[in-house]
Amino acid sequence: LLPRGKAIMGMAITEPDAGSDVASVSTVARRVNDSYLINGSKIFITNGSIADYLVVLCVTGEGEKLKSKRHSPILIETNREGFEANKLKRKLGMRASDTAEVNFSEVKVPLENLVGEAEGEGFHQLMTVFNHTRVAVAISGVGIAQGGLEKAIQYSKQRKQFGGPISSFQGIQFKLAEMASLIEAARALCYKAAWMVDHGRIDPKLTSMAKWFGGEIAVKVIDEVVQIHGGYGYLGEYGIERLYRDAKLVEIVEGTKEIEKLIIARELLGR
Repeated sequence: LLPRGKAIMGMAITEPDAGSDVASVSTVARRVNDSYLINGSKIFITNGSIADYLVVLCVTGEGEKLKSKRHSPILIETNREGFEANKLKRKLGMRASDTAEVNFSEVKVPLENLVGEAEGEGFHQLMTVFNHTRVAVAISGVGIAQGGLEKAIQYSKQRKQFGGPISSFQGIQFKLAEMASLIEAARALCYKAAWMVDHGRIDPKLTSMAKWFGGEIAVKVIDEVVQIHGGYGYLGEYGIERLYRDAKLVEIVEGTKEIEKLIIARELLGR
């Protein structure tokens, strides 16, 4: 069967008081007869105000001592009573992406909406999901950087100073060479991580490397792109400032750059 794309989905993980510390998520789903009653709040949820369905990470084992065994993902239809979404406005970047705060007040869903075979698997399920999504976020950083590089090359050929195009200056040439090299290195890392995922050989170290480096080079490259454009790079008409704003999110979403480095180090040290 081919998907028809008629439903919009989203994942609701992050909370006002639980970001990188995923195990501290406190939205609770309590069993009442043959249903779950869900209460809590989530924030920075992609598609939050337009989604038809959200997969929500909830506490289902309040008495469980191990924090990694307390949570379960539950599918929630957003037309259910008690669900509310408020779109977040005035974001720094990625403004075309719907982002919202969502609230659950006694939202009732059937027990069959549990995602997975048993309760308490949510944390580990989420870590597996991140090993897929982090590669996608990483390659978006490569795309942002590539777009910036192409703009910088074009502009440097057209912009004339001191009697010639600025592309003839070694200082500009060095910047372009470094930018292109960083992009190719990040792209290769993303492709390798994606290949490993596709072949069922997920390596958390590699996916975190791709995610960290993809964000790192996106921010670094676009910073240089702005510099090459000078004052024009600071204006909205050239689209460079948009890339500048968008690049930063790659270092935050789906695990901050600090979390990615922590995962890499732990994997290297066998912890």
